[in-house]
Amino acid sequence: MIVALLPFGMQTSDAQAQNRSATTQPRALELTDIMQFREIQQQVTTDDLSVIAFSANPDYGDREGQVVRTNDGTIYLVERGMRPQLSSDGRFAVFLQEPPLLERERATSREERRKLVQNAVLVDVTSGEQEVFSHAQATGFAADGQFFYVLHNDTYAKENGSEHGSLLRLIDLNSSEQTLIHNVVDIVAASEGHRLALHLVRELANTESTGSEATSEEKKPATEHAVVVYNLANHSGSTLLQTANKVASKLTFAPNGQALAFLVADSDSNLRETPQTLWLWQAGGGAEAVNTDRPNMILSEHSPIRWSDDNARLFIGHRPTPAVKAESRPQPESMADLYDLDRLLVDRRLQVWHGDDGMIMPQQRQTHSQRQRATATSVLHLNERTLVALSDNVNENVMISDNPHAVMVSNQEPHLRDRTWDGFYHDLYYVDLRSGERQRVAERLTSSQRGLISPDGQYVVFMADSQVQLFTAANGQVTTLATDVAVSWVDEENDRPAEPSPYGFAGWLAHSSGFWIYDRFDIWQVTVDNVATNLTRVGRDQNQQFRVAMFTEQRHIDATQPVLVRMYHEQLKHSGFYQLEVQSSQLNQGQQALLVPLLEDQKTYSLVAHSDDHQRLLFTEQDFRQFPDLWIAPRDFSTRQRLTDVNPQRDEFIWGHAELVEWESTRGEPLQGVLIKPDNYDPNKRYPVMVYFYEKFSQRLYQWNQMRVNHRPNFPFYLGQDYVVFLPDVHFRIGAPGPSATESLVPAIEKIIEMGVAEPNAIGLHGHSWSGYQAAFLVAETDIFTAVVSGAPVSNMTSAYSGIRWGTGLARQFQYETGQSRIGESMFDNLEPYLLNSPVFVADRINTPMLIQFGDKDEAVPWEQGIEYYLALRRLDKPVVMLQYEGEPHHLQRFANKIDYSIKMLEFFDHFLKGAPAPSWWQEGLEYQHYE
Repeated sequence: MIVALLPFGMQTSDAQAQNRSATTQPRALELTDIMQFREIQQQVTTDDLSVIAFSANPDYGDREGQVVRTNDGTIYLVERGMRPQLSSDGRFAVFLQEPPLLERERATSREERRKLVQNAVLVDVTSGEQEVFSHAQATGFAADGQFFYVLHNDTYAKENGSEHGSLLRLIDLNSSEQTLIHNVVDIVAASEGHRLALHLVRELANTESTGSEATSEEKKPATEHAVVVYNLANHSGSTLLQTANKVASKLTFAPNGQALAFLVADSDSNLRETPQTLWLWQAGGGAEAVNTDRPNMILSEHSPIRWSDDNARLFIGHRPTPAVKAESRPQPESMADLYDLDRLLVDRRLQVWHGDDGMIMPQQRQTHSQRQRATATSVLHLNERTLVALSDNVNENVMISDNPHAVMVSNQEPHLRDRTWDGFYHDLYYVDLRSGERQRVAERLTSSQRGLISPDGQYVVFMADSQVQLFTAANGQVTTLATDVAVSWVDEENDRPAEPSPYGFAGWLAHSSGFWIYDRFDIWQVTVDNVATNLTRVGRDQNQQFRVAMFTEQRHIDATQPVLVRMYHEQLKHSGFYQLEVQSSQLNQGQQALLVPLLEDQKTYSLVAHSDDHQRLLFTEQDFRQFPDLWIAPRDFSTRQRLTDVNPQRDEFIWGHAELVEWESTRGEPLQGVLIKPDNYDPNKRYPVMVYFYEKFSQRLYQWNQMRVNHRPNFPFYLGQDYVVFLPDVHFRIGAPGPSATESLVPAIEKIIEMGVAEPNAIGLHGHSWSGYQAAFLVAETDIFTAVVSGAPVSNMTSAYSGIRWGTGLARQFQYETGQSRIGESMFDNLEPYLLNSPVFVADRINTPMLIQFGDKDEAVPWEQGIEYYLALRRLDKPVVMLQYEGEPHHLQRFANKIDYSIKMLEFFDHFLKGAPAPSWWQEGLEYQHYE
């Protein structure tokens, strides 16, 4: 299907609504309407932003690929298009095309699903013409967009003459000539130049056994593997490796396309992990094996193969020399063998939980596969062919970057045991890329502190003890900077019993003389000789938060050029873009940087991408009524053009208007929330209110509500059902998370009742996970809510404290002592707050009808917490129903369950808030259902 659309121009969604026919009245959303709203995903752009491609994905239904020519706004649509790619010159786009949803839903067996066909759709961006290639497995462009390739799947390949692997189709987009290459296992295109790397396999005739007594194993055909560099300029191939007993993998071109690295291994090995050999090909020469030997280690099949951007270095990974593969349990050949204890013990299934283990056993289990693939990083300097070990420990994290001087290395192992109750810490090291020399920068940093290396490699800046720290590589010394500045570099509003999070670094100046750092509102420049300058200046006084929006590729800041920054108004919640002009010479003379507003409105703006010359910007604009479509503008935002209209159906439905509400908690803390009234709001009547909360939600004032059917109430859906929606903030006190919710929410509800908005006897509350806990607790302290839905709540902190987060394998103790639950002490040091903040111990005070929801495979909150709460309320004859969704995790995944929960949630609130008849499942329950 080919559709060309005219540019959207500057018309806003509200203006479009005014243009709608007066005879067309908006209607209430239904669940099936929500399913069909789409999101922009898998977005790609050309370097100059002349072409954009993405997949518009509904919650449930067939997605749609879109290609946008930004110069004239023309859009081409591709049915069911996903995973788009663009040729570098922007002439062509390609999408994979999945089978229709109807066919996918009809395919109930594995065999039926296997027969479903995925296609590739090639789009000529100039004309809009589309060409379909069936049975597509992978696609791509090469030779600066001159060639397109599609890799057909094994089924298609066998039907068209391939003995093994896939069939590669190469198309010259200038001449339309096609070349077919059979038996392809893998293909990689160089990002620059005219080369492809191919891994091919072919069948060899067996010549070792020709007699009539040959066994079936001897007659089995052998295969030969080859690695070929294919030059698209003249359609010639150069074979780099050809062997019948080795296998190649991880073909990786250098960024300039002038070299190729790949791994080679024996096809048969008796070791648990097959040792690899690194092969390297460079243009103008042949391929050769490179010596990457390290004592007691092998080059791993899990090794990353990463080139530096300057093509000078290659990062690889080693693992300890593996053991021989374990033999299976031997079969008994005698009575003695039958009773051999060693033979019997081979089938033992045992895990030993030791008190001194760094990681408790469930975490070891969850991370086992990852740890078996972890490698110790080395760097190969290509010019000298020297290998430098950057780490000897596979469990360390080497933070590979394009800095040519050094890397940062993080080691969590000394602090793993503390993770159980105290959170995440690591030691930080600076490692020289040439010598491998290691210097410890800091010990026991919080996990968010990774350190930033200066472009010249001389310094590392990081945060420790809430202060800015500078490590100097030349002498290994650490100095504290900007101590005379009267601002905090860490979260001023931290309400957790843990070290506050830093506001962060914007990055180093390109010439390494200093760096930019954030306080709560402003951007500062701090030099290595300890001069701190507030660049934006006005942020704190005007409640405006400024953050760098656009970086160079290395995230280095070129302060000789204007810098684009994003502004967010902390009090009023809107945002915009500003230009920050900084001249170091002017700063040295005491002059101030210049901050120029470019775009600001009662919207939320986000930068998506910029052209390679930084002169064109792709961004989104949104508010509660406006979907974040894609917009394009020049660097100064002097003109703006909306490029997409992904959800034009929005105007068909009753929506709402969001406004900011302010109040004080019962302890005097100022708080905010978002009150959303339906389009047809009548100020002369009071409304039932759906209250949805977590921690802070007032920042959603100018944000589109994600249109999905899931475990959350959909705001426009409830607005269409004649509800008002309220999103209040919560202020927490350490040691009192439950009472904090009451202290914040009760005066919030009183505020909207006082405003004449809320019907006092029709206030519904919904919370999930952390807010599910709060909802379960605060109903014991107030009867202000008419009915409450509590999804996946913790109900008993004493039992939850020593539970496991099964998704990660982590103990839950840290979450209570220093994390979100904010108790601040261990249960053994002070049991009282664990008792006082547990809903199950105050359940006798609850008078509010409660609907509990849990998945019985919840990987975050043990679903037994729901059982404890349900059993307490049941024993106390409180009105309660628990919805147990079988096989579901913390957030519902099965679409049928999402629909069911959404229906039951609305029925529950309609009954208690609007007087609708009680649903049968609430009134009578439902007997056990057996599901196959």
